[in-house]
Amino acid sequence: MCGICGFAGFDDAALLRRMTAALCHRGPDSDGFFTSADASLGFRRLSIIDLEGGQQPLTNEDGSLRLILNGEIYNYRALREELARRGHRFATGSDAEVILHLYEDEGEALLARLEGMFAFALWDAPRRRLLVARDRLGIKPLYYAERGERFFFASEAKAILLNPDFPRRLHRPAVERLLHYLYLPGSETLVEGLRRLPPGCWLRWERGRAEVHSYWQPQVGATRRITEADAVAEFRRRFEDAVRSHLVSDVPVGALLSGGLDSAGVVAQMARLLDRKPKTFTVGFAGADDERPLARRLAERFGTDHREFELDPARFVEDLPRMVWHLEEPTPISFLPLFYLAEFARREVKAVLIGEGADELFAGYRRLLPFSPALPLLPRGARRRLYEFGLHSIAPNHRAGDDPLRAALGADGRSPLAAILDFEQRTALPDYQLHRVDRMTMAWSLEARVPYLDHRLVEFVNSLPDELKLRGFQRKYLLRRALAGLVPEEVLEGTKRGFGAPFRLWYSGGFREAASRYVNEQT
Repeated sequence: MCGICGFAGFDDAALLRRMTAALCHRGPDSDGFFTSADASLGFRRLSIIDLEGGQQPLTNEDGSLRLILNGEIYNYRALREELARRGHRFATGSDAEVILHLYEDEGEALLARLEGMFAFALWDAPRRRLLVARDRLGIKPLYYAERGERFFFASEAKAILLNPDFPRRLHRPAVERLLHYLYLPGSETLVEGLRRLPPGCWLRWERGRAEVHSYWQPQVGATRRITEADAVAEFRRRFEDAVRSHLVSDVPVGALLSGGLDSAGVVAQMARLLDRKPKTFTVGFAGADDERPLARRLAERFGTDHREFELDPARFVEDLPRMVWHLEEPTPISFLPLFYLAEFARREVKAVLIGEGADELFAGYRRLLPFSPALPLLPRGARRRLYEFGLHSIAPNHRAGDDPLRAALGADGRSPLAAILDFEQRTALPDYQLHRVDRMTMAWSLEARVPYLDHRLVEFVNSLPDELKLRGFQRKYLLRRALAGLVPEEVLEGTKRGFGAPFRLWYSGGFREAASRYVNEQT
């Protein structure tokens, strides 16, 4: 996990260093630079793989290519062996170096070969071409902007906005979309002219022009005919493979453990695969809904080296400006516990596995119940009311003019549940869930890995029938079946849990007064 930035079409070494410095929280271990008259690349490193030799930017054998990567390529060892057999020579043990040699042989088609979470930029000097790309699910962020024939990119918007020639004008259509969904879906940002590269896309800048291309998109729909027993067995195999690949590291990898099913499944697999006790971390708070006791029981069952701490709401007031600086856009307050849990975990590890993504695969949210395959069993009037309630839960102002949600539901004849899950995986997952995970963990230089979003696992689950995800009104049906025997019954049958907090109670105290200083009638 690192921070990357750069530009093409001009040369400004001082600007490059300012942009790179703005990302130092993403990579506190070292920095690196490449500058030329046509393109410049900046890099901040959080060393996870090849601790001694993985400094970036990297170059190929003849120096014609330069590369910077944020993220991890989990299948790099297999790719490295294949490329070595083809005659390529490696200068480092870094996972990033395989991208250079794949590009030499396969060009942009290399993206289909990569398994992992990543955003990278590759400068092809002979062609005067810049290639930037983002992983399939949008786990790693990448922003870009064009100013005439100049092109900018960075892991976070703040680095691009350091360009003194870039206008900071509010993009009003994005504000409307933000109020529509309560997060900002799609490639637009709140700043006019500043965009996010969509998940599963790559961009080529050449001759002063940028072109965006898609190489992968989620496809949710029952395309696989399979028995329930076979689906359970196949998911178990693929999930174990996903967790194993996400443990690739040259430093210890821990896990964030709540009292919920998703993180319990991840930690259960870690405990089976590792030859040491995995470190687990839990956040709690004083009150009846404190998850620490359940997480503690899970840690004892899995035999982990467990750590826990209690949230202090008094810290929120002083830390709020810093959180806003990291988030860069309005985000629901649920990010708060993760910010402090990441700080706590970073004291002992550089990387953690988390349970994010299972809800978007298996219909784990309560708001998806109105799209259950069992809905036709209800009276017509009840179906319509539940359907509208579901739409309102996903997009509180869904009757506003521009409504991609309704368009997605009626697009191609898929079931309502398949269409909604597809929509969630393309929007809420990368643009809300993964955005807050990246920003709150990288605020403390902590790498968060997401085994449920291994793209091979995602493709398998997306091909399954609705009834294996939402059975009647039981959410995550197949996941519960697959994890039976691995996690305790109280977790299998429990309600959805995450790293929550009693926000209503805290808001009635000092946090409300602090928030009013930032949001009031004059702002």
